[in-house]
Amino acid sequence: MERMPARPLTRQIDLNLLELFDTIYQTRNLTACGQRLGLSQPAVSYGLAKLRETYGDPLFVRMQRGVVPTPFAEQLAIPVTSALQTVRTTIERTEFKPQDAHRSFRIAMSDAGERYFLPKLLAYLGEHAPGITVESLSADLRELGEGLASGDIDMAMGFIPGLGKQIHQQTLFPEHFVYVRRKDRATQGKPLTLGQLRNSRHILAAPPATHHLAAVEGVLLSRAVRAEIALRVRSFLSVLPIVADTNLIAPVPSNFGRLAVRESNLEICESPVKFPVFDLNMYWHHRYHADPALTWLRESLVELFGNKEGKRGRKGTG
Repeated sequence: MERMPARPLTRQIDLNLLELFDTIYQTRNLTACGQRLGLSQPAVSYGLAKLRETYGDPLFVRMQRGVVPTPFAEQLAIPVTSALQTVRTTIERTEFKPQDAHRSFRIAMSDAGERYFLPKLLAYLGEHAPGITVESLSADLRELGEGLASGDIDMAMGFIPGLGKQIHQQTLFPEHFVYVRRKDRATQGKPLTLGQLRNSRHILAAPPATHHLAAVEGVLLSRAVRAEIALRVRSFLSVLPIVADTNLIAPVPSNFGRLAVRESNLEICESPVKFPVFDLNMYWHHRYHADPALTWLRESLVELFGNKEGKRGRKGTG
């Protein structure tokens, strides 16, 4: 036997009428119900009449001090209250409470990003959100795009153009490259000259998904500089011990460099040639733009690392 298609629920009963039923059941008084819902007495009476027609039952019987539910109304009360609560949860955004939260954020960043961001971020989480953990990961551009879209990656940090139009980004601060070199009595504390740069062998780092190397290498190989590049590696962290044990020099992001040389036989010096300045950004997918937990994380990162003149969140363009 062929089943008749069900009518849409909204054609069978108005959710507002269910809320009216629930309020009458709780207050046992039509006047009090109208006051709670902001309805006039005629509107309450009209709604109750519609309910009685829909269910084929009086539902509430007038008594001296209000109304009492019929046995059928008693049966309806629990499922109606439950249904209304379920509907309310679909339209009420869950508040994120960092002190009570337990979740892990997966953030894609370079090794230099790990060294710069993670110590301060983990100290902040320990104080404000002790139940939150962080997993740092490395991914190429394709993996980043897919991971951000699927939610496998919550956020990416760095300079990563080309993630697509569905990706939002927000600048934390502008960054530039400085040089690290081994401390030497003859040069320690002195500026790096263009002549020294031209005659020094270089090591360049290019972590996955970052776009620094091409811009830096373009300057170094230009006719005006013509520096020798002796080694290319995938990690900024591996640059440091190599520079410390050789006469190679290396351009690195300034914030990372200043941290990295604190307890080493290395020193920082400004570049005698002009490298492009780039923005250090946060990236996240449009699907998760309104997620309360990720919103809190982004706001926390801005508080910890943001430049007051940094750009507001915006969607990608490429």
